[in-house]
Amino acid sequence: MATAGTAFAAPSASTPSPIESTQDPSVGPDFVGTPAEAQPLDPAPTIQPEVGTLHGDGGNTKAFNGPGPLGSDLQVSSASMEPTVFLWSPDGRLTGTESPLLSSKPGSAVTALDPKTMAEKARWEAPEGQTLNVYVSQRADGTVLASSREGQITVLKREDTADETTFTEQKTYDLAAVGLLEDGQGLLATAFDETGNIWFTLGGVGNLDQSTVTSTKLGYLDGEGKAHALDVEGQRVENGMAVQGNTVYVNTSPAGTSDHADAEGYFYALTAGTGESPEVLWRQTYDAGDDSKPPHFSRGSGTSPTLLGDRYVAITDNADDQVNVEVYRQEPAGEGESQRVCSVPVGGENPSGVDNAMVGYVDGGTSSLLVQNTYGGPSFYQGDDDIDGSWNDMSAMPGGMQRIDISDDGTCSIKWNNADKLKAIPVLSTETGLVYGYGQEPDLAADGTYVWYAEAIDFRTGETVWKKRVGAGGHYNDNWQIGSLGPDGTFYQTVEDGVVTFRDGDSAS
Repeated sequence: MATAGTAFAAPSASTPSPIESTQDPSVGPDFVGTPAEAQPLDPAPTIQPEVGTLHGDGGNTKAFNGPGPLGSDLQVSSASMEPTVFLWSPDGRLTGTESPLLSSKPGSAVTALDPKTMAEKARWEAPEGQTLNVYVSQRADGTVLASSREGQITVLKREDTADETTFTEQKTYDLAAVGLLEDGQGLLATAFDETGNIWFTLGGVGNLDQSTVTSTKLGYLDGEGKAHALDVEGQRVENGMAVQGNTVYVNTSPAGTSDHADAEGYFYALTAGTGESPEVLWRQTYDAGDDSKPPHFSRGSGTSPTLLGDRYVAITDNADDQVNVEVYRQEPAGEGESQRVCSVPVGGENPSGVDNAMVGYVDGGTSSLLVQNTYGGPSFYQGDDDIDGSWNDMSAMPGGMQRIDISDDGTCSIKWNNADKLKAIPVLSTETGLVYGYGQEPDLAADGTYVWYAEAIDFRTGETVWKKRVGAGGHYNDNWQIGSLGPDGTFYQTVEDGVVTFRDGDSAS
């Protein structure tokens, strides 16, 4: 374990050039639908500790308490750059994460970005030989928690003055150096709890790059840097964690001799203990099915846990034919109660699979989840195909998104179904009541022309309100990445060649 104090700033803040369309976008309509009127929802509860993450916050909810575009005089722009995960601080500062695990590009860095131009204001590069993970988080005070697949954890501090922005290394921990990483294991994710412990999971995404991993460790570094770890044989972690206060939720997938037909995965609730390993508050098994679903990365559940306020937490299983949304109580079940609250099948009459985390929102006594059917989607692009090749074609996937409501008494029901085919991870604006996603024109895609659109879906009804064209060809493919909303109402979508943005024009009321 080591402590460092080196500061990093960008040499110059240049604005990236626009993304090039590699096919003709004009074959598709420019705009479909009509601009929306805002239908505000109650603000989503703030998950503590308050952090910006890949999935919006520490509960992976992707519910933003701010505006989004209504579709009036939409202004579209793009920036050709490393595909980036966006981490927002409450005061509107934007921090980005570049990782070769996001795309075919080699970047491995944490960046401070201008939200309007995407120009870099500061940059911290992962050390040579270290591959930055995508599960980076940022506290409200600018503290950034980054980690590498090779086992290094770095705590950075972002500081912004009138003259410059810098990242300063505060602490570095090396899990490999203290013997925590066994053969085949990689560090996958890290997270702060409310006390300040640094939680970590060792694993790997089985169908992407870690097929040999046969065990995992779930653990944390305490305030003195001491590691406390729970060894789990026959399982691996393939997703991120959710954190509520000092409780951490994480699911595992079958691996090694446990990877067989009719397999089981685990879902844990953990907290810091007094001994050598975390305290297990509860553990549930889920149906991991016979095998992974095409073309999904994960062998078991494809979702990071989603918190619903302080009452429920949800994942999907990987049951054969159709997967299910599984909803659990966050707190250990009381006498006569079941830890699992309900199970709801995904996909209607279609085969289903889920490889994206769900959107979560709580309004009074009703909790809601948005779940996508990503079964049969195109493969993740790793630079091994023509930029306009078949990896762009989403036309054959069944697609669809469902809203599932959980009532105060634990009754679960399907509120609506939307048939759109989306593999990018959507986000919700509570100020507009719209869900923002990213897809393509399916009829054109079936003929080999890939025209990409941002779209808005009414959270209350499931109706697609509008779609706006952005570009065509593989550079504009979302490649399974997540969207984000800025505090000024801009919708950001990471794509293979950078980022595209959508904001209402000056004529919007």
